[in-house]
Amino acid sequence: PALAAAARAHGIATPTMASVRLSNRRLVSPRFAAASASAARSNSSSSSQITDAELKGASVAVRLASHVYKVGDIEPWVRREGFTLMAEGETNCTRWYVCDKRAGEATTHRWVIVRGAAWNNEKVDRVRLSTQIGKAWPSPLHEGKGAPPVVVHTGVKEMADEFWPDVSPWIASTPTGARVCFAGHSLGGSMAMLLMAWSKLRLGVDHLDPCWTFGSPPVLASDGWEMRKRRGADISESVARAAADGGDWVGELMRGVTAFGADAGEGRAGASTPTPGVDTETRSTREDALRVAGFESDSVRAFVLSNDPVPRMWLAADPLFGAAAANETVASLMSAREWLFGRGMLSRGRFLYDAAGTLYWMRWAPEAGTAVTVHRGDPDALCEELSRDGSGVDWERMDDTTTSPEGGSGSAEGGGTEERSWLDAGLRSVVGAMDHNAQNYVDSIQYLNVRRFTGSSSKAL
Repeated sequence: PALAAAARAHGIATPTMASVRLSNRRLVSPRFAAASASAARSNSSSSSQITDAELKGASVAVRLASHVYKVGDIEPWVRREGFTLMAEGETNCTRWYVCDKRAGEATTHRWVIVRGAAWNNEKVDRVRLSTQIGKAWPSPLHEGKGAPPVVVHTGVKEMADEFWPDVSPWIASTPTGARVCFAGHSLGGSMAMLLMAWSKLRLGVDHLDPCWTFGSPPVLASDGWEMRKRRGADISESVARAAADGGDWVGELMRGVTAFGADAGEGRAGASTPTPGVDTETRSTREDALRVAGFESDSVRAFVLSNDPVPRMWLAADPLFGAAAANETVASLMSAREWLFGRGMLSRGRFLYDAAGTLYWMRWAPEAGTAVTVHRGDPDALCEELSRDGSGVDWERMDDTTTSPEGGSGSAEGGGTEERSWLDAGLRSVVGAMDHNAQNYVDSIQYLNVRRFTGSSSKAL
């Protein structure tokens, strides 16, 4: 009461009990959330068309990223693209190489390419690779003074750290005037993104071009708890400074308490899934982990085929997370965790990690071929696209009463839509696994290039 009275005296709004009460409401369905997000995007300028420069850049990046999967000598493949192979290496989980693009004698671009999971490669330790993928708990992206409050998938970080001593000298020694570029498919794209971040944070390299990823799972997240600790330290410092100077320390304290509560409570913008009756346009766009780490949102250009299941790994769009979060008890626990520790892993709006960068969403249709939609400055775009795409199981429709193929009511035993829904989901998963193949990304992007730059209207290129 005393703090509230002091706040009113200084004209500061204080949070009510309603704003800090833990919610036990059931999460809204993915379909409603997707519809809300779609409506919000239709009134924004985040969606746009891919530019000629982006399309050409993606064409180069995806071909280089596919060559790292070749068995044996990759130098002829790199040379055929007009690049000079500078270095290459291999661990028991991945493979990488460095190549230069030259104009005469001068190097204009140095590319670092990382391979994803090659399960059928006899040099790969499949047990260790599986173990590293399973190490999904977070580790700091960077440590030391001034480190950003960003965490990374531990297993992916360890795999990238293993060859960092070999590849980092090539990044640090990039010729003057040349740009450093990174690319990779699947987990290779995730590791390439870490290499880009470490190049700036560990080496101080700033002549970096965007990192190109193709079908890569998210591995970065802002550390809500660390951000709250830093906010608390800032509040303590401002109050102490005001008290020492004889200033308005009560006002400083109340402003800090109000901001601290808004950062953790239910009313914080972007903290949770959209709820019925809430205008999605009033919710401010949250900053993704890239911005928190000091990068522009366009520092990563993420290409995703709509049927590819891998990019949904560790996202809130994961159907298993949706099934768990639909439980009221689990939802309440996640709400409590979010209020106490800030928005982070296993909270209502996030499973483990967040998608990062600009999303290039590619979808194929028989009547139109491959089309791409670009989502700029929208870190939630991938989750929203995946949620409304229908490639996951609609858990809320798995009820006991179903409709038979003939239109009447029937049971699952009678071959109703419940049984077909599970079968369709399984078939879509198989198709998606095939979509994840690196060559599919090459074909899709090359198709878009041919359509754009030759003016062809063919749908069967």
